[in-house]
Amino acid sequence: MNTRIFIIILAASFGLMILGAVIGGILESSGTVTRETLSSNNIIIILIIYFTLFCAAAFAFVPLAVRFFIVMQIKIGNSEFFFIKWLQAHEHAVIYSFWIFMIIGLCIAVPAAVKDGFFK
Repeated sequence: MNTRIFIIILAASFGLMILGAVIGGILESSGTVTRETLSSNNIIIILIIYFTLFCAAAFAFVPLAVRFFIVMQIKIGNSEFFFIKWLQAHEHAVIYSFWIFMIIGLCIAVPAAVKDGFFK
């Protein structure tokens, strides 16, 4: 699995989150936009955008972490261990398993967050 695309996604999502926070801080300090002047729909859109960027960063981090772990284990001389050999051979399956686990968590957490008023 090529990690370059995941590095780009991770950097872009972090960059957009930071840029959005800086722009929001500038707009708020200038008095142009405050929480009181924004409509509830605009606040919900901002929350959804940041939540999506966070999810993109989290999903992009998984293949990078798995690959980093494998490469570092090989560099320190653990390439002959069964688990490292198995992990090398089944890297995609491990990544997909983590992603499925994260999706199941999202399927549980997002409806509960909506019910508890996170997007209000």
